[in-house]
Amino acid sequence: MKLFKRTYLSYLLSLLMLMTAAMGCGRQASDNTDVSEQTEMTEEAEAAGTEESASVSLGSDATLTITAIKEGAADAFVLMWDGYVAIIDTGLENKADKLVDFLTQQGVNRVDYLIISHFDKDHVGGADHILGEFEVGEVYSTYRSKDSDDIASYMSALEAAGLTEKVVKEVTAFEEGGVSFTIYPPRFNEYAEKTSNNSSLAVRVSVGENAMLFAGDAEAERIKELLATEGLESVILKVPHHGRLAANTEALIKYVSPKYAVVTSSSSEPEDQEVVDILNANGVSTYFTKDGNITITMTASEVEIDQ
Repeated sequence: MKLFKRTYLSYLLSLLMLMTAAMGCGRQASDNTDVSEQTEMTEEAEAAGTEESASVSLGSDATLTITAIKEGAADAFVLMWDGYVAIIDTGLENKADKLVDFLTQQGVNRVDYLIISHFDKDHVGGADHILGEFEVGEVYSTYRSKDSDDIASYMSALEAAGLTEKVVKEVTAFEEGGVSFTIYPPRFNEYAEKTSNNSSLAVRVSVGENAMLFAGDAEAERIKELLATEGLESVILKVPHHGRLAANTEALIKYVSPKYAVVTSSSSEPEDQEVVDILNANGVSTYFTKDGNITITMTASEVEIDQ
């Protein structure tokens, strides 16, 4: 009898151990299933996140409007997008009212970025009016290779506005509201000829894959530097130096490979016909500020130009 009880108890104990082990295996299998499901969900979430990131990175949804103001043989460009305003060069002092009036008509009270490509009077002349009439955020410029009344007025207006210009000495890039700016400075403080023109900043403004390159008044030596600079291909080129011919103008046009060009010239100070011929030969549609304001609308997918 004692032997039977001992045997029976041993049997019950063994059965209990088997049941416990089975339950443990069930829990482990269940736990493993949960981990597998969690891993799958995580991978799906990561994939969804990757798809979302890829979608975002496809391009900006900004709409940039660039207006080239008719100011004679002078540069004055207003860039507007999503409540932001930038100005690249400010034209002549005696025609600054055209630039100020345009901004006022557009309801502008703040200029977020003011970029002075160089300090010739037809690029910096209206800067003191902009600084005096509007709130200005950041100011970018090149070095000053000379003195003039226009420069003195600009410096006084900067001081009155409590601003300090940023003299660009190395490639500088920034992005605002889906529009990207890259500023390329001159490589030297002196040039064999025309240091002021050759000190021009080049500015590339892009929305997605579309871009416009502003080449200031670059002449042969500065153009040579641009030809050695990567990433300047642009759908629109602001032709340097009001459309005047340099030895390597054609090389620059081919290098930038634009579909459109803007020339800031006038009837009294016209562009060189040789430059127009080069543009035509390369299939570039060219617009001239002497014919009136030029309005460019640029998105990541298209470019429209009205005049």
